[in-house]
Amino acid sequence: MVTIPAHRHTTRLLLRTIVLACAMLLLSACAEEQEPYPNIITEFADIHSDAQGLLVQMTTDNGKNYLISNTNIKPHRPDTTYRAIVGYVPETESTPLKAHIYTLTGAQILSDSTTCLHHDPTGIESMWQQGKYINMQLTAKTQGGTHHWGYAIDSVQHVGQEGRTHAHHHLSIHHNQGQDPISYSQTYYCSILPSSIPHLQPTDTITIAVHTFKGTKKWMFIQ
Repeated sequence: MVTIPAHRHTTRLLLRTIVLACAMLLLSACAEEQEPYPNIITEFADIHSDAQGLLVQMTTDNGKNYLISNTNIKPHRPDTTYRAIVGYVPETESTPLKAHIYTLTGAQILSDSTTCLHHDPTGIESMWQQGKYINMQLTAKTQGGTHHWGYAIDSVQHVGQEGRTHAHHHLSIHHNQGQDPISYSQTYYCSILPSSIPHLQPTDTITIAVHTFKGTKKWMFIQ
């Protein structure tokens, strides 16, 4: 029988103790990393500032109104409504409803640019209608220069018989790249307010064309 010296028993016991201590520290670190993270909702919204330029109220595209609880957000122009992509958490137990804003990215409401139309190509991730807006996520190629966006009214087609007609409005996205070289992708969030389209009536349809690097893509929306 081989006898193991006592000091080797001590060394093995010390190693086991060190391994156990490290495992406990690792479990403790994992427990700290798994602290609950707020369930942030991200969507388009109109943000309103007060007379001091602080953001105080938010109206989401699904029609919910919130007071903004963290009013110390960087000051903006007073008494102004901004369009933005907002990451927020509702404070469900508050009356009136409040929300804490975590992320805020500016968006642009497109205007009629028919008279200065450019179809410089752009990428597009998605386009959808929610509430009173048609929203889109565009990805232009840029080196940090200025891009101009809008929409153009290409044509209006009237369909049906007298007394039961509706119109089909054909729009395209105006994009002027200017002198900015085509380079890396940058995201632009834009919205169209259908009520700004001349002569648009309920039950009319809107087709929006986007000239991309891979050809023209179209989306249709019924009002």
